[in-house]
Amino acid sequence: MRRLAEEFVTTSGAPDVLDFTVESIKAADLLVDSMLEADSADAIDERFGLSMGAYVGEVIVRQGAKARWTYDVDQRAAAVQSPQFAAFPHFKVSKRMTVGPEHSLEQFVRIALEDRLPPAARLITSKGIRRGSGD
Repeated sequence: MRRLAEEFVTTSGAPDVLDFTVESIKAADLLVDSMLEADSADAIDERFGLSMGAYVGEVIVRQGAKARWTYDVDQRAAAVQSPQFAAFPHFKVSKRMTVGPEHSLEQFVRIALEDRLPPAARLITSKGIRRGSGD
């Protein structure tokens, strides 16, 4: 996922802004907004969504959420897993692109870095994993 995140930075057109900090996630939100406002639907393909999701997840991993990348067999997707939750940044990016700004990537990252359960994440308990509340 790290390589895919770095690919996103390289191909984004904003490598000086996308520096794997929490603040850079604002730029990712703005990038989605500008693409949607410009009606660049053709530019928003599956590869773009996957690489942006990898970037969002890699920010969480690098910024100290005690998280790591894993693969969730049930969801058939890459996940960022901490001791408290398993979150799916790719799914969040997809919602951000299709539903809108109420699915803020910045909020998702900030909550994860506080080691709280991000929206649509899954809670890890002693009884196993269960779906959290949220979107």
